[in-house]
Amino acid sequence: MSEVLKRSVVLLEALRPTEMRNSWTLTEISRHVDIPTQTVHRLLNQLVELGFVYRDHESKTYRLGLTLMQLGLSIVDHLSVRNVGLPIMRKLGQETNESVYLTIPEGTDGIFIECIESPHFFKIVEPVGMRRPLHKAASKKVILAYYNEEYRKQVIQQLRESYYNELSGIEAELEQIYRNGYTVSYGETTEGTTSIAAPVFSWKVRLLHP
Repeated sequence: MSEVLKRSVVLLEALRPTEMRNSWTLTEISRHVDIPTQTVHRLLNQLVELGFVYRDHESKTYRLGLTLMQLGLSIVDHLSVRNVGLPIMRKLGQETNESVYLTIPEGTDGIFIECIESPHFFKIVEPVGMRRPLHKAASKKVILAYYNEEYRKQVIQQLRESYYNELSGIEAELEQIYRNGYTVSYGETTEGTTSIAAPVFSWKVRLLHP
């Protein structure tokens, strides 16, 4: 990956909105990514031209641009598993009065691609697009548990490169999940929450257990 492209991605990640704010000044961004202000300014201007970043001339701050949202939504709208699963998710949400998430794998991560929010006034909403490694939390572990043995070992080996200390006993845990057909996790994605997850199957079964 070229240095310009790598730095551009770093800047986009740095502009990810938080609960407290969604825009930052040039100086704040430069300090956060530890890249010289002049370089950050040049790259941001290019991203502004492409619509990936929006510059507020009045406040002199930067935030993610709507082009990124358009690209993301175009992907979501064409995910067949989401389109098929959405009515079932709505029904499940109505029956349980809890939030319902749909997770798909990408590499060694699991990504929330859809959510039906709980009707409760007090709730924790984990954003669509949230990415977490496949050994963390119920919806990710249940995916990993149903990969066939060879592919699962490959994924675990890749995960060990970054999360070695977190993977003790993971194989036994995944086998138990596979035998049960579901799993429960406590506070692995967001502290204080409980998650229950089960796998959803399609005709593409080559990655699943025999």
